[in-house]
Formats: sequence, C-alpha cells, structure tokens
Amino acid sequence: MRAALLCLCFLLVNCSSAPPDPQTAFEIWLAAQPDRAARFERFEAMLRREGVADVVPNRDLWLTDRKDPECVIEPYTMPPEELWPRILPALRFIRDYVKPAIGDVAVAASYRDDALNTCVHGASQSAHRNFYALDLVPVDDAVSREQLIESLCPIHAREGRRFGIGLGIYRARRFHVDARGYRGWGEDFHGATFPCRGNGA
Repeated sequence: MRAALLCLCFLLVNCSSAPPDPQTAFEIWLAAQPDRAARFERFEAMLRREGVADVVPNRDLWLTDRKDPECVIEPYTMPPEELWPRILPALRFIRDYVKPAIGDVAVAASYRDDALNTCVHGASQSAHRNFYALDLVPVDDAVSREQLIESLCPIHAREGRRFGIGLGIYRARRFHVDARGYRGWGEDFHGATFPCRGNGA
C-alpha cells in the first residue's frame, strides 16, 4: 500500500509544475531503493532513544549540501550506519544552547561522502565526511549575521570547550556546528577570521 501511494505521489509531482514539498520529496527518495525506508526508521529510532529527534527535521540530517547545485546527484545522502552516533553531540548542543539563543534552525549541509566533499571543495579532513557536523541557517529571517555572532560567541566560549564543539561562522547567516573538537573559524575557514575573537571567545 505504501509503495502504491508513493508511486501515485511521484506521478502527481511529475505532472505538476510546482516542486514537491520536502516531506513528499524525501518519501519519493526513500521509496527509490528498497532498504532506504528501513534504514531511516532505524536512524529515527536512535534519535528518539537519545532524546534528539526533531531538533531539526530528521530527514534533513541526510540532506545533500545544495550550495553547489552541479554537485547534487541525489537530494539526500545516507551516512554509513556506523557513523550515525557521531552526530548526536552536535544535536544535543543545538538543542540545549543554539536554539534557545536564536530559535529554530534549518540544515544547509550534513553528511558528505567523498565524491560530494571533493565536488564542493570541502576540506580533506572535513567533519562533514564523518557525520560530526551540520551547517545551519536561522529559520527566522530577522536573525542577522551580527545577531548570530552576538548570541553564539559567548555560548561557544562558555560551553564549547566543555562539550568539544567546533563553531564556524560563514558569510551571510550560515554557520557550522560539529562535535569533533573545540575550535572556531570564519568565512575563509581559518581561525584568524573567527568573528568570535574579542566577542566572548
């Protein structure tokens, strides 16, 4: 029955000029291969056990980075199952510190496999390659880059070292949180441009 409904959704989406909503697009992607839905169910079960389900929409934790559209082969990328626990500390930090300070956040980038990381010119040791990291954007358009810096820098200085959290603040309102270690960097990916210097860091 589920397969039939997804096929119908696929036909409706492809006969319409409007793009599918994110949940429908994700369900179509899940249905394209027989093991995807079962794996995502296991992934969500882990998130629920750890108390971090829906910190962001769970499907978006598999979202393919869209910053270079020519690199997007599929809209979602499934991380290897053995890497799944690595994202948990970042999600806890976002739940406990980031969202209370700036509100809901949307995922811009999550796991990158080697091909995607190479295509987007990611660092060879990028935390995204091992599912430690998320790039995020505030949902509230009123939260400016300056407000991000003002809100997140003192939190990172106070709590980042304790939890081993890395923070990057890029151009515009995009920022990075990872659980691979305490450090900070700016829009050119270097510590010297980290905007939290002199801002509580």
